[in-house]
Amino acid sequence: MVIIDRYISISIIKGCLLMLVILLSIFSFMELVQQLDDVGKGNFQTGDAFQYILLNLPARMLEITPIATLIGSIAALGMLNKNSELIAIRASGVSIGQISISVLKTGIALMLVMAIIGEFVAPRAQQYAEGQRILAVSKTGDLLKDNGYWSRNGESYLNIEKLLHGRIPSDISIFTFDKTGKLITYTHAEHADISDKNLWKLQKVVRKTFTPSGVANTRLKEMSWRPFSSLTQLGRLELPAYSLSPYNLHKYIEYLKNAGQNTQRYEIMLWQKIMGPVSLVALMLLALPFAFGALRSASFGLRIVLGIVTGLVYTLFNQFMGNLGLLFNINALAVAAAPVLVVSLACFYLLRKFR
Repeated sequence: MVIIDRYISISIIKGCLLMLVILLSIFSFMELVQQLDDVGKGNFQTGDAFQYILLNLPARMLEITPIATLIGSIAALGMLNKNSELIAIRASGVSIGQISISVLKTGIALMLVMAIIGEFVAPRAQQYAEGQRILAVSKTGDLLKDNGYWSRNGESYLNIEKLLHGRIPSDISIFTFDKTGKLITYTHAEHADISDKNLWKLQKVVRKTFTPSGVANTRLKEMSWRPFSSLTQLGRLELPAYSLSPYNLHKYIEYLKNAGQNTQRYEIMLWQKIMGPVSLVALMLLALPFAFGALRSASFGLRIVLGIVTGLVYTLFNQFMGNLGLLFNINALAVAAAPVLVVSLACFYLLRKFR
């Protein structure tokens, strides 16, 4: 059974990787065409467009992996069925349930890989890509370096060391000089509330004023500060909420709750991200009825088409449940789990029917 497990797993992984490469190539090419339209704006060049596409590959892979997994699994099992290999496996005494377990093991392995990419790889790569792109396209002269984001407005300089949870400006330093280049004031804030893009609320502020008689220190719990005009673009430097890692998204939700803001939208996003790898397993198992059910005698092309349609329906249903949850304030876990549960129940019913 170990040999059969390995053979089925390798076949499915090959099919999934093939479909993933095909879909990644298509969507990346479409995105590249859009990015090439911005070549020539500011300092954005062709090389920057290709870098942007490459850095966004992990995030795009996470988006299309569920559909690629479904289609790839259907293709792999379809080829095994076409070559009568599934029949030989069944004839050797292996039940559909045992084959399902082999597929399940493969799905769990891929699920863990996707979870690691979604937590540690995709968010960081995408944030770097977005930050470099906006600074290249814009003509503000702002910089994004290893020590954070730098911006200038006249004789004032701003440094944002990092974006906490990918969205909250943190470890903020503001330097103000006079015409002779002497430092007048230095302001440091732990983080900033930028819900109002035109008036930031700096939190836990330490302000130093330099005069001929000495240095005056002031500590404030909160201070309003009008950002530089170039900082109206900072929202584009933030990671989109949907691309945050589950951990950072969870922390961002806690931050919003402490600020008294509505978090329903982000909670649904969080649970959808958590259920995403789980849906990969469910969709992989859904490929089994295509191999053992009424479609086992269907042509290879028809199975692929039906797999694409099934994947699109699943994606639309997932989006529909998200919007429904926002509209009626439904529990976020229930909203995210519903599509996976429906697929799992359908798979279980069909497999029992074909036993």
